[in-house]
Amino acid sequence: MRCPECNHNQKSREGSRCQKCRYQFVFYSKSEPIRDFTLRQIIQRLSDNGEYAFTATQLALEICRVWRKKTFGAIGCSVIALILSGIVGVIAFTQWGWIGLALALLTIQPLAFWLGRRGKSALSVDKACKVIKQYHQIHPIRELADGAAFRQSPPTTDFQDPHYAPERILVVERDELVDLLIRNRFHLTAKAVVVSRSGYPERVFAACQEFLRHHPTTPVMVVHDASLMSFALTAQLRADPQWRFASSRLFDLGISRDALNSGSSIPWLPVNALRGAGIIGGHSEKRLRAGYRVPLDYVGPKSLINLLSAAVVDGVLLLAPEILNGSSVGVEVDYG
Repeated sequence: MRCPECNHNQKSREGSRCQKCRYQFVFYSKSEPIRDFTLRQIIQRLSDNGEYAFTATQLALEICRVWRKKTFGAIGCSVIALILSGIVGVIAFTQWGWIGLALALLTIQPLAFWLGRRGKSALSVDKACKVIKQYHQIHPIRELADGAAFRQSPPTTDFQDPHYAPERILVVERDELVDLLIRNRFHLTAKAVVVSRSGYPERVFAACQEFLRHHPTTPVMVVHDASLMSFALTAQLRADPQWRFASSRLFDLGISRDALNSGSSIPWLPVNALRGAGIIGGHSEKRLRAGYRVPLDYVGPKSLINLLSAAVVDGVLLLAPEILNGSSVGVEVDYG
């Protein structure tokens, strides 16, 4: 295994600390799902070497994409099955020759193709979330946006700053998305105040109420995941007493139901990522009825900011599944 701090290579039996720099390895046994070096590479790539904050969902999806690259897929499994079929046919059916080979091929090939296709489309998000939690406890990930950055104190930029003239209010579904956008300075570049559905950060939410009193034409835009519950978010806000001040100004940007029809490569996650695996693609209505969601942060932070910046101007959030094809480029896997 390779040390992510000093690049020193050492064997697992040599202990859980780097013999050169004393770095504490989190994943050092041969049975571990990932190595510290690989995870650190993923973090560096996702954050653009520390320039961007990201959510646990974004990191978990990046880990899953690295794992998917290590699977054979339908074609790879089919080739392996073809070789195995030939061996089985020769050994077990020597007297029947080609008949034995054909029987073995018809038996093994469909199963191998199905297993390979299923393995390539699976997203072990629950497993990836456990990896992140385990690593974060020993080596805190400073780029991780967890929805707690502004619990004690609000963002430094406020409505009194003459250089900050917001043109809109953006409401996101989850607190960690507020941290993601503010820490990445989206609120400045998009000239938007960012708050969550729960009213986080508290002082910014209170300032929004005052701001709308003086600027009643300011649009209040809502972005959310794609799920049966999330589609009703705007209606829920209109009925919520604490959002009464903005009920007549709410505008839903999505993710919309219609946008899902064009996103064949988008990831579907269970509503609670810790309770199951996700999957790539599939019939959107079937996924929605089964309790899956497409998270707003399904792409990396830089791509998400670009998509949201375009959305607040154009008035619609478009999915971009082609972004996923370039994910995990430049991640060097350490096999130990």
